[in-house]
Amino acid sequence: MKTVTTARGNQINMNALAARHEQTRAISNMPLNARGDIIDNRGKVKVSKEKISATYYKDTIVGVTEQISIKEETTEPAANKDAGPSEVSRELRERQDGTLYYEVEYSDGSMSEIPYNDK
Repeated sequence: MKTVTTARGNQINMNALAARHEQTRAISNMPLNARGDIIDNRGKVKVSKEKISATYYKDTIVGVTEQISIKEETTEPAANKDAGPSEVSRELRERQDGTLYYEVEYSDGSMSEIPYNDK
């Protein structure tokens, strides 16, 4: 039972308030009552909240987690993976003081700066 104190100091039992008004039409653009049932224009329940939940969870597997990588899959041999991260991209950039450097991104997501030598 959740009891809330208002700014004026009044105590409100939120569960009792919700139970008292569960058949009242909710103010929204969807035909629902406060309980979550789909209702018709006369307030009669067309589809109960339990049936809506059962339909949703019938197709949704709950509790199963699968790890998915958002990185691009590489076709490198397994031997190269033990050697460390490989270079993915290298861009020449300029600092505010005018010096040039390479910004290098590696396959593990790390980045480094390598000084540019124009010799």
